[in-house]
Amino acid sequence: MSRTACPRDITDCTLRSCLCAGSAAFADDGASMVAVGGGEVFAVDAVRRIIRGRAVPFGVVGSKAGMKFQFAPGAVTWGDPKRVKLYLHHDPTTAVGHMLSLVETPDGIDYEARVARTPEGDRALMLADPDGDAVLDGASIGGDPERVKYRLHEGVHHAVTFPLREISLTPQPVFDDARTTSVAMSTTTTTTTTTKDHSMKCTKCGAPTHVGPCDPTTLAAFEAASTTPPATTDQPGTDFSGLTEAIGAAIGDAFTNITFPQREVIDPAHATFEVNEPTPYRFDGIAGKESFSNDLRFYNSDIEAKQRIDAFMTEAWEGQFAVTAGNVSSLNPTRNRPDLYVPNLTFTRPLWDLVTTGVVDDKTPFTIPKFASASGLVGAHTEGVEPTPGAFTATSQTVTPTPMSGKVEIVREVWDQGGEPKADQIIWGEMLNGYFEAIEAKIATTLAAVATAEINLASAVGSALVNLLTGTLVDLQFVRGGNRFTALALDGMLGKALVQATDGNTRPLLPVIGATNAQGTTEPGFDGVAIGNLRGRFAWALGSTNASKSYLFVPSSVYAWASAPKKFEFEYRVSAVDLAIWGYSAAAVTRDSDVKPIDYTTADV
Repeated sequence: MSRTACPRDITDCTLRSCLCAGSAAFADDGASMVAVGGGEVFAVDAVRRIIRGRAVPFGVVGSKAGMKFQFAPGAVTWGDPKRVKLYLHHDPTTAVGHMLSLVETPDGIDYEARVARTPEGDRALMLADPDGDAVLDGASIGGDPERVKYRLHEGVHHAVTFPLREISLTPQPVFDDARTTSVAMSTTTTTTTTTKDHSMKCTKCGAPTHVGPCDPTTLAAFEAASTTPPATTDQPGTDFSGLTEAIGAAIGDAFTNITFPQREVIDPAHATFEVNEPTPYRFDGIAGKESFSNDLRFYNSDIEAKQRIDAFMTEAWEGQFAVTAGNVSSLNPTRNRPDLYVPNLTFTRPLWDLVTTGVVDDKTPFTIPKFASASGLVGAHTEGVEPTPGAFTATSQTVTPTPMSGKVEIVREVWDQGGEPKADQIIWGEMLNGYFEAIEAKIATTLAAVATAEINLASAVGSALVNLLTGTLVDLQFVRGGNRFTALALDGMLGKALVQATDGNTRPLLPVIGATNAQGTTEPGFDGVAIGNLRGRFAWALGSTNASKSYLFVPSSVYAWASAPKKFEFEYRVSAVDLAIWGYSAAAVTRDSDVKPIDYTTADV
């Protein structure tokens, strides 16, 4: 590439987009360079291209548009730093890079950004250099306007939530401490000199710009002149000391005869000062920067409008009106917070989880065939003798589902008003809870109807209680057929006694953690205990009184059926709408001997 002197004034250059690109002021080395005063050349590092600085300081109050802002640790958040872009003047069309890292320190948030390899990026690097042009050496942060939240306190907007979207280079940041600290650029010295007259001379031989090789004689003379220091002489120079003294004396006489007006002295005790900061609104018939009525209209939905109104009421009107909460109650109406809605109570269903379940869709009774008795089915064989026939009988059990229903009348005005969440949604949730509660209660009632002999624990405590229960489980291993009792539903009396059972050293016998030399453990959520490998579930439907009982049973012998609850909305009247629920349920014990009630206290006997 040929090199010529820059034919344009350097202030017009825009690096790679400069019309004189390729001249002597630009080296063809892969990096953009621009000549500046005194022959210095800024070289933009084509590999690193990094800008570092303070994005926002903590604990410092800054002003913008008549409002004051302050940030504290934890208020500014971000995800992947690369998604936080580098802008100029908060204009997304001027994006010139992205963040490499964002670090929160005790004093503020520091950033490191990589700048794009574009003419705009080159220009941003040069303008942001604090040791160079220092034009865009300030930083300003920009957030997601839909999620930014402030808390107004004593006239200052304190950032509560500020999701960071971009950092902009700006000449006048809101916070003076938000400044660029370094730019990955290098300065070198070159013999190329760019002057205002822009004389077009060859940089090798000093002759006017030419095409082709330099003239050897001219080239040799130019190189000799460039390397030979100026000749010195022993002749004395012209003495200007007399002239200097004369000029100094004349200037002194001139200033002596000048009379300056006396500065007016103001007594601070009697001085009155008034500072008028412009407000965003005007009420004199001339349009203001913002519309007061529009900001009132969007006060609850537009955070910027809310901030302007709050700042105007607390700052611009301070001292002019006695503004109290009662005066501006219409500007701060009671707000509905659906995001904080307390949902319906969700019922747990421990009994339903322990038994065998099924589905019924109507009230049609159905029968369950069951074993009744058997004898002589298997015996010792005598050679040549035909076995005596055995006996077997079967029976059946009829189960009749019963319907469940409920209805609520919602007046038409409430139904039409809707809301968030809607009234019918809240009521329907409570209906579902009642539906599932009724099914749990039906299972508990079915278990309580079994006439099997109770296992009485006689209010035993500590190791005595655990030994009684484990002894019962061991005995079941020796009944005909072995132990098939794998479900244990605990009432509030027995369940609590097992959790609180301790030995003589107050060590829990069924600990939550660190079970050593123990018969079992307590569930971490305190919703059950494990005795050996038998897990007992705490069942709220069984109650927690002296009359309540726990149940040890075979799951395949205890059934519960239910249909999915149906929702009905009836609008046959003008005054109200009926919201209704409908379904079927049933419960049955198919073998009473497979259910063993456990009575912890005997006060009810």
